[in-house]
Amino acid sequence: MKTGSQKTLVGWIVPIALVAAVGVVLAQSEEGAVAYRGKIMRVNGASIGAINDVLKFKLAGGTEHIVAHAETIHRESQLIAGAFQQEVLADESRALPTIWQQWDEFVAAADALGQASAKLAEVAKGGDQRAIMAEVRTVGQTCGGCHDTFRKPSEEQ
Repeated sequence: MKTGSQKTLVGWIVPIALVAAVGVVLAQSEEGAVAYRGKIMRVNGASIGAINDVLKFKLAGGTEHIVAHAETIHRESQLIAGAFQQEVLADESRALPTIWQQWDEFVAAADALGQASAKLAEVAKGGDQRAIMAEVRTVGQTCGGCHDTFRKPSEEQ
């Protein structure tokens, strides 16, 4: 049979252990959120980089590849708002607090990227290189505009 002091000790240990466990889960959740949204953004960056490579080096399968990469950007853009719903500002993240302070503008910027990339995919299907270049610039400006407001410059990491 437990004594009163043993019951008191157990009464303290269990809540402390639960609080510690919740802290670990939250830390892992925040770490996971930062990693996940970083992957989404890197996919977008890689896709626009690939489009630029196709155009710059006149690679075989050009317009088909541009369409595929533009469609990837479009799909990933639809995940951005959900990936950033959890407000996490970690050292390894380039996210600025402005994202959550100006949430509607951030979501609108993600939507604008989706619209611009969808238009690029449609224009690329037509094969008109000048029109494709114009839409690539629009996608780039859309990305850059969002970065200017919502992302730390690389030297501030």
